[in-house]
Amino acid sequence: MHETRLFYTPVWRDELALPEANWPQRRELMLTRIAALATEGLGVQRTNFGGWQSPDDLYRYPEFQWLIGRVMALGNEIASAFSVKKRFDDGILWANVNRRGDFNALHTHPDAVLSGVVYLKVEQREQGVIQFFDAREGSPTAQWRCYMDLKDGTPLTDFIHEVEPREGSILFFPGWLKHWVTPNTTDSERVSVSFNIRLS
Repeated sequence: MHETRLFYTPVWRDELALPEANWPQRRELMLTRIAALATEGLGVQRTNFGGWQSPDDLYRYPEFQWLIGRVMALGNEIASAFSVKKRFDDGILWANVNRRGDFNALHTHPDAVLSGVVYLKVEQREQGVIQFFDAREGSPTAQWRCYMDLKDGTPLTDFIHEVEPREGSILFFPGWLKHWVTPNTTDSERVSVSFNIRLS
């Protein structure tokens, strides 16, 4: 029987912590800059409940030039999923620091075609995982009423997809995909850099 899959929702993952990328040194420089900005009190309140979030202009700092370059390069590897003619050439970056009890509320990124996150400092899932919610209208209701006895979960019946953070990894996802970050239940801070990019 032929199957047609409609309106699929991709999440892409790659690794930045590669030996040839001098990742430990680059990571340390980025963490140092983020700590300095946080100490100066240069933060904003958006999706963060507790914790600290920087303004979205990290691309101005030399420590993040390599990262924005990698974000754009990897983003353009998947640009054809959105447009066969256009490329990503405009982006913003901001830092997130979540300590015990801090989390990021359910949200989308309405000004971005593609969004994502880079994990700079994380040791365990208890520091907060990212959960994506089914974008198909009505499907969560079907899950509650019709699929309660289906315990094995498939891409068709699941309505939450969880990604465990891994230091040095990068995620990309459509800006319209609802997601949140669960509370940090440890005494270690979780540091990430989020980004939005747009097609030219």
